[in-house]
Amino acid sequence: MLNQKLKSLLAMIFLFASWANTTPADVIQKPVQVKISTDLYQDAQLAKQKAVPIVVMFSQDGCAYCGIVREQFLKPMLRSGDYDNKALIREVKIDSFEDVRNFDGKRIPSDQLSTIYRAYLTPTVVIFDSKGRTHHRLLGISNEYYYGGELDDAIDRAYSYINRVAAKN
Repeated sequence: MLNQKLKSLLAMIFLFASWANTTPADVIQKPVQVKISTDLYQDAQLAKQKAVPIVVMFSQDGCAYCGIVREQFLKPMLRSGDYDNKALIREVKIDSFEDVRNFDGKRIPSDQLSTIYRAYLTPTVVIFDSKGRTHHRLLGISNEYYYGGELDDAIDRAYSYINRVAAKN
């Protein structure tokens, strides 16, 4: 009985995948997690090595819009693989009561870090270069339909700027 149900489920997945012009692997998405960062200094070293910006979502527990940004935008970006060599994607929980190592190497409380980067509202996504300079900030979600494009454009601009500067040096 269970075997028959499993076969039926797999048949439906394959049918849907062929109808949607995708592979079964696309239908069953691989699990990904947005890395919680407590060390922006280390993230900056990796970003410098890869010549990519750092995308940081400042979030807090119980923030429904943080979940939307994480689930509908950041995780699909990670899952796609298109951003592996384009950006580091991180999350900083501002209510974690945990110290975070800032870009200058000093440890500070996460809520103080959010104040420094004017992330008063969650979610706030800030795009940094490897020196901790802010290139773009998205406060909250003004419109879910445009958010992905705004985020992608901001990453593209930061990536282009970082690589232009790197090419000059």
